[in-house]
Amino acid sequence: MGLERNFVGDPHALNGYWGPPTSVANFCEEDYGVTLYIGEFVNTFTNLAYVYWSINELFPGESLFSTTAFPNLALFFVGVMSFAFHLTLKYGAQVCDDLSMFWVCAAIIYELYTVDQPTKVKVAFGSALTAVLGTISAIHCTLYQLWLHNWTFVLLVTAIWPRVLYLIHRKFKGEEKKYWLGKFRVGGICFVAGFVVWVIDGAACGQLREARRAVGPPWAFVLELHGWWHILTAVGAGYCVRVTKVLTKRSS
Repeated sequence: MGLERNFVGDPHALNGYWGPPTSVANFCEEDYGVTLYIGEFVNTFTNLAYVYWSINELFPGESLFSTTAFPNLALFFVGVMSFAFHLTLKYGAQVCDDLSMFWVCAAIIYELYTVDQPTKVKVAFGSALTAVLGTISAIHCTLYQLWLHNWTFVLLVTAIWPRVLYLIHRKFKGEEKKYWLGKFRVGGICFVAGFVVWVIDGAACGQLREARRAVGPPWAFVLELHGWWHILTAVGAGYCVRVTKVLTKRSS
């Protein structure tokens, strides 16, 4: 199967500390353009946004290892795995990044769809979700491609937002309902904006690279649009984790 990397031939790509890139995904930021120790500088460090939001959305007294904070922990690992991927541009790290995206969605889906359900339903739903997503994850690990990851992620996200909206309307009233609908809208806008800049990053890479060369650092970093995907989706995911946990706590 042929490579599906978007951009090849960067002048320093073969000389980086981590060796030549082997990942299927490769974004518009120039490989090893800032330092030979970091594959994609901006794309690496913007993943700290996921780490920040995973901790920011902890309830008072919670830690990442609390039984009520599994969505936070999953979001934390998205940041760590994506950091490793963009740091090294290796296929193994990319797969870990891909799978972390699956499982943070799974953690949120489990919480949303088992609200107010008895233990036996929670066990059955969790087991089925783990089996299905585990199978998809295993297949994804063996294939050198992007389509399975992309479609799985889209389906998982699509399973989240209608359920969140339904539960907000069902469980909140008055000003409280208005407040959480506002949070929902902000999170949704961030996700959509993140998707838009992700598409532009791939579709207009040549123009973006020319613009970055024209303005030079540090302003050129603002035009690294995949980094904005990280920041925007981290905000959206943070809001989603928060409302999911509030809904779960309300039902406990």
